[in-house]
Amino acid sequence: MAIVGAIIIGVIVGLLMSLLGGGGAVLIVPSMVYLLHIDPHVALATALIVVGVNALIGGTLAWRTGRTQIKTALPFGLAGVITAYVGARLSHFIPGDILLIAFSCLLLIIARVMFQGSATQPDTTSHVRPLWHVFLIGAGVGLVTGILGVGGGFLIVPAMVLLVGLPMAEAVGTSLIVIAINSTASMLGHLDTALDWMLIVWILLGAVPSIIFSSRLSPHIPQRQLRQAFAVFVTIIAVFMLVENIWGRVTG
Repeated sequence: MAIVGAIIIGVIVGLLMSLLGGGGAVLIVPSMVYLLHIDPHVALATALIVVGVNALIGGTLAWRTGRTQIKTALPFGLAGVITAYVGARLSHFIPGDILLIAFSCLLLIIARVMFQGSATQPDTTSHVRPLWHVFLIGAGVGLVTGILGVGGGFLIVPAMVLLVGLPMAEAVGTSLIVIAINSTASMLGHLDTALDWMLIVWILLGAVPSIIFSSRLSPHIPQRQLRQAFAVFVTIIAVFMLVENIWGRVTG
């Protein structure tokens, strides 16, 4: 049953990564904690590996179809390398339930951005931002990636559209490159975490074919409606996690 569950999680993660430019850890972490009963620290580290591999594959496919801006992805991603590693090391000193509460709050913020749809409006022009601006945003996203085990796609895409000025289609593709960079740096901070490598393999067996297949569908799916629907789903997960962990901490 655990194998089937891991493969299904991987399939859905691949779809989210390709269609929305993120979302892998949003599903992986709560799924492993509540369905597969994995320790939160292990779940966060596992999410980084799965999301990083999928982001690298998805980013390569997006680059081949001209949906990335490498000149933006590299400084944005490299700015977050150090902060992602530092965040990963800091996460070891934070209790698991506190990490999940913080993760839940982040999900609520992500859901609001997604549902408002401000970052999903089509944009046909690119605007140049100062390099320091890109570095500062990238460093902040890297820190969140390291501490909470998220690839940062739902933070990166809106940031690239609203703050950096990329068109939506390019922001999704470019975000995958940044996620791959940030996830790699964060994984280095979790090298001492006891991981279930077979579980990771099963998740990837579902995720990799999924992201390759769905990359062909991405240009033909209305992303605004997809994001809003997923925002409702994310909100439900976040509220459940928040209530469950706060209640457990109060009663414990």
